[in-house]
Amino acid sequence: MTIGLSFIMGAIAGSVSFFMLGLWWPVSLLVGLVAWFAFGLFSLKMDSAFTLMSGAILVFCISLSVMIMRSSDQLSGLQYADTVDEEGTEFRYPVPLLENAPHGEEVYRAHGCVACHTQQVTHEGVEFDIKALATEKNHSAVKEAINRFYRVTGQPASGGVALGMPVGEWETIALGASAPDAAKARGFLSSAGASVDVQVRFHGEDLEKDEFSNPNGRGWGKRRSVARDYLFVERPMLGSVRIGPDLANVGARLSRSTLMRILLNPKLIRNDSKMPQHRFLFEVAEKGDGDELIAVIEGDEEVYYKPTKDAEALVEYLLSLKSANYPLEEAPVYQPFTSSLPKSTTPTEEVVESEDVGASSAN
Repeated sequence: MTIGLSFIMGAIAGSVSFFMLGLWWPVSLLVGLVAWFAFGLFSLKMDSAFTLMSGAILVFCISLSVMIMRSSDQLSGLQYADTVDEEGTEFRYPVPLLENAPHGEEVYRAHGCVACHTQQVTHEGVEFDIKALATEKNHSAVKEAINRFYRVTGQPASGGVALGMPVGEWETIALGASAPDAAKARGFLSSAGASVDVQVRFHGEDLEKDEFSNPNGRGWGKRRSVARDYLFVERPMLGSVRIGPDLANVGARLSRSTLMRILLNPKLIRNDSKMPQHRFLFEVAEKGDGDELIAVIEGDEEVYYKPTKDAEALVEYLLSLKSANYPLEEAPVYQPFTSSLPKSTTPTEEVVESEDVGASSAN
């Protein structure tokens, strides 16, 4: 094989590794070089279909193996992370399944719920809005930092900055900036001594609805799902078909009684539901026989149903699914401008606090 043809084979191998298998570009480059050397320097001849297919399979296997090893290396280092719940209470995330929830996970798997429901919230993108506050002491440096940011990113001046940066007032520097541009803005402004406030906005059909930033949101989660969410799941049931809604955050959306009624007969909650009934998870009972009876009108009479142990365990498992509800460093939730919120602190404390929040949001 000629050097030119072997180079083409190496380029194809590297391209497959990078674009199709998603390998890190240095690894893809190494795969391409190995293929080039194998076909060119070692005079490996491609004089038969068998040799051609063997070479292609070898390149694919090497690339796939490197991808698996790299992914394993990345995920094996995942540990607990500190986060906060809806009341602002800090705790370590993720929380392992407790009490009946592990059995409920097996019930979920056994009845094929994953065939109709996913457990992965996605988002389509993230945008950053940036504000800055300058004092008389650093006003000139802040103006120069803002002009430098506009020159580097090519963004037009917005708000009052176009007329001149005011002193002692929060002013919008950029709207809808990308993550790299937001990092540049934070770096330029912080180095000039300005206070920085960053608003993080996500958009995607799976996320919560917002009239301004995400009007088409379904409300399935506050953030996207990430690998840390499945740290204690032996076999994640991500799913690929959404005949029903995503369940990654169903425990934060629905109550225990609502989930019980949905299992018994989904049309009790939603008339146009496509979900099949799961009455085999319930037993007919007499009125007063237990605390968790569900009354259903069937014909002219009222029938009472009592959940079995499998139904109770399944609901416990569903209530534990709140992964897309808590912010993580790699998956933050919507963060509004803190400088726009009413505060009871002094002006000096406001500046320090907004700097800390802006720095954490830009990261």
